[in-house]
Amino acid sequence: MPQLDPATFASQVFWLIVTFVVMAFILWRIALPRISATLEGRQQRIDNDIARAEELAAEAEDVLAAYEAELAKARSGAQEQLHLAAVAASAEAEKRNAAMTEKLSADAAAANRRIDEARSAATTNVAEMVEDIAQQAVERLVGTSPDSTTVKGAVAAAVGERH
Repeated sequence: MPQLDPATFASQVFWLIVTFVVMAFILWRIALPRISATLEGRQQRIDNDIARAEELAAEAEDVLAAYEAELAKARSGAQEQLHLAAVAASAEAEKRNAAMTEKLSADAAAANRRIDEARSAATTNVAEMVEDIAQQAVERLVGTSPDSTTVKGAVAAAVGERH
C-alpha cells in the first residue's frame, strides 16, 4: 500500500497540511460566517418571538382586566336596574293598594248607606205594620176604631222608649 510507504510520508504530510489550511480557510471565510449568521438570525427570531409573546401576554392581561371591569360594571348596572324595577313595582303596588283601599272604602260606605236606608225603610214599614196591628187590636178589644193620629203617637212613644 502506497500510504504506508515511509518514502511518501513527507509528501503526504505536506498535502495534509495544505488541505487542512485550505479547508480551515474555506470554513473560516465561507462556512462559519454563514453558520454564525444563521445562528444569530435564529436567536434573533427566538428573542423577537419571546418579546412578542410577552407583549401579547401583557395585552391579554389588559383585555382581561378591561373585560372584568366591564363585567363588574354590567353587573352593577343590572343590579341597579333590578333595584329600580323593584322600587317601581313597589310604588305601583302601593298605588294599586291605595286605589283598592279607596274603592273598598267607597263600597263599604255605599253598603252602609244601603243598610241604613234598608233599616229606615224596614223601620218605617214595621212602624206602619205596628200601627195597623195596634189599630186592629184596639178595634177588636174595645170595639171602636181609634184615631190614626193617636195610634201613631202611641207607637212613636213606645218605639222612642226602647231606643
